[in-house]
Parts: sequence; structure tokens; C-alpha cells
Amino acid sequence: MAGKSDTERSDVARIRAVLARELETINEYEAFAEDSSDPEVKAFFLHLAAEEKEHVSEATHMLRMLDQGQDAHFAKPFVPGHFQTAVGGAPAEPVEAPPAPPPAPPAVGRLANEPLTSLPPQRLIYGVPAPPPTANGHPLTIGSLRRGGGSGGGAGGGR
Repeated sequence: MAGKSDTERSDVARIRAVLARELETINEYEAFAEDSSDPEVKAFFLHLAAEEKEHVSEATHMLRMLDQGQDAHFAKPFVPGHFQTAVGGAPAEPVEAPPAPPPAPPAVGRLANEPLTSLPPQRLIYGVPAPPPTANGHPLTIGSLRRGGGSGGGAGGGR
């Protein structure tokens, strides 16, 4: 979606952009950790990478809530050999799909199909209600990911 500002993008497009940046940042932090000779510095970069992985998980959760077509792909099982057959080859060994895991028990005090909240996804931060938007607010406030300001460039997303 090059050329469009964040305000011209859909929520789904903004979340996908964040996902891409977070994944790139994980790779950078892990490479920095691998190149570090000081154990404390290595641990620091691995800590940052772990935080970015949490962000990927959260962004994926939001994407699945907002894009039902994308969510349907997460429900599809991929059996061994899937990618070999996708390109016209034969799988190494025919295998049966693993049995589906049992459904998770509902959270205490909720019905199994009851949503965690009645708030729309864009009004949640880490599963808790977000503060109301401000007149000059910006949808992305993730440090250097913020357009037209923020904490400056640097080694990727983060806090």
C-alpha cells in the first residue's frame, strides 16, 4: 500500500504493516544478539526480540478478529508434505492429519461463544479498553513506527 498515509489505510492494512515491521525487528534484534560478544548485551537484544514476538502475537490476534477470511486460514491444518504437493511433488510419506485439539474450556463467568468484550477491536490495547481517541491522536503510536514524528528511526519497532 505504498503511497497511502496511515489515515487512508484500513485497520487491517495498518495491522499488517505493523506485523511486517515487528517481524523485521525480531530478525534484527536476534542478529544483534548473535553478533554480541558481551553476554549482558546479548541478553538485552534477546529480551527485545521476545517483546517483539509478543507484539506479533497481539497483532495476529487483532488481524484474526478483523479479517474473517484471514482467520479461516489459521483454522486450516497443514499436514507434513503440504508444501511438496502444492508445487507438484509427492509428499515424503503420506500421513493422516492430526486430530483436532479439544475446544478450550470457557473462561470462568463467560459462555463459550461469548466475546471477551463488547468493545470493537480498535478500542482495545492488550485486551483492556483503550483510552478514548484524542482530536489530534494518531492510530499508530509505536515509537519509530509513528509517521511524522515519534521517537525517531532506529533499529525497528519496539516501545
